Amino acid sequence: MDEMTRPETPATPRAPQAPPAAAPSRGREALAAALLVVGLLLPWNIHTGVGIAGTRGWVMAVLVVVTLSALAAPAIGELARRRSPGEPAGPRLPLCAPYLLVVAAFTITAIIGALRHGGDGVAAPGVGPGALVGLAGALLAAHPAAPGGANTRTAQARTLLGWASILLGVLAALVNLYLRTRYVVGGFSGPAGGANIMTAVTALLYTLVALAPVLLVGRWILVGTRAHRLATTLLGGATLVAVALLWLLPVGRDLDAFHGIAQNTGTAGVGYEGYLAWVAVAGLVGAAALRAASATGSDALWRAATRACLILIAVWCGGTAVLRIVGVILNGVLALPALPYNNTALMAFDVLTAVAAGWLVLNSGNRATPRAVTTLLLGVVAALTVCRLIVGVALVPRSMPLNPDAINAVYGNDLSQQITGIIDVVLAVLALMLLAAAFLRQLRAPAPRPTQAAPTRPARPAAEPAAPAPRIAAAPPKAPRIAAPPPRDQS
Repeated sequence: MDEMTRPETPATPRAPQAPPAAAPSRGREALAAALLVVGLLLPWNIHTGVGIAGTRGWVMAVLVVVTLSALAAPAIGELARRRSPGEPAGPRLPLCAPYLLVVAAFTITAIIGALRHGGDGVAAPGVGPGALVGLAGALLAAHPAAPGGANTRTAQARTLLGWASILLGVLAALVNLYLRTRYVVGGFSGPAGGANIMTAVTALLYTLVALAPVLLVGRWILVGTRAHRLATTLLGGATLVAVALLWLLPVGRDLDAFHGIAQNTGTAGVGYEGYLAWVAVAGLVGAAALRAASATGSDALWRAATRACLILIAVWCGGTAVLRIVGVILNGVLALPALPYNNTALMAFDVLTAVAAGWLVLNSGNRATPRAVTTLLLGVVAALTVCRLIVGVALVPRSMPLNPDAINAVYGNDLSQQITGIIDVVLAVLALMLLAAAFLRQLRAPAPRPTQAAPTRPARPAAEPAAPAPRIAAAPPKAPRIAAPPPRDQS
């Protein structure tokens, strides 16, 4: 039976109190508040955010107001619960709804900007780390307290998010594919037909590889098993850590040309259509998923979630390895200057990471595999994902821009080719999280009890064979006694 639905044994009657499902943990409340505050300090797109020149004051004022409203939701809900134990915990969702509407407005602005500036060289606004981090905090703060309808509403919202991420991701990928191939499709039969065909095929492969994680995780969200919910929670958490690090660390601009501000799918790998859904689902089901994963006997749940995450890593790294090969071929067809050993080294790390993750996927369901071996191999996968980031920046040549005065203070770098992106950092953080979880589970596992040999008892001496019972010869039958006839009378 599911740990979250297992009935509790009746205990001694106590004073009435709110059900456990109606009282969010203080840890979750603190996490929601921290995410909301951090979201206010991070950029929301390439034009808006603390420290970004040109940010409009009224936009920042709106962000401050909706953040304060969302921060008030947990406090007011707690006061309402204390006044009326057992009742719904106050108006959480109405207080967080303005924040969710602002996130939706920034997302719509990013979509309109991508359609408007597609192909003209102007960067679209995108969706920044502040919107992603704040979205997770707002959904945690708005978690409904009523256990009866919360599960149904959460499932409906999760399904809506899954379909929205898939549909919007496919549409964005198709639009970018059109923009990249619109000038070469008509020249297949001309003198440069071979180069045009190779360019179109390369654009198609880049689109498919960028779309693969969106479709895969979208299926997790729609299926919604306990393992898929846990995997999506881990992926959403890794996304929040990755985008924050990309903005805060100096190397973030080299790892991602947009400095952690997500564009649409196909522009720079996975787009905000995926990241928004992953973070939102983590905010909706993350608390329950982690509670179930921390319960006793959750090893099978962790194995299934780890396997799902490793499949995602293997799919992405395998796809990027194919793109490296296609890139070498394209450079040869177009006679472009390139360093073949760079692409070879990048492809080698992609292949090694995909093979290591794939091997763990095939053997993670085998309970006979020692837990220490699994932890060690997860460490290998995590190290390879980090090495992919280092190699993707170190081996790419740098070139100074033609107009140094036009360098943007928010996004852009001097790399001649952008190899890594947000999704690569997300998967590296995800692999490190899987390694940490496996290590902690190994520490919490009960030590095997030493088998004690049974005390040896002295062997009993073999019993002497019992002497056979004496055979008594049967007495010979007696001769029959014949009675003498009575004497005759002689008189």
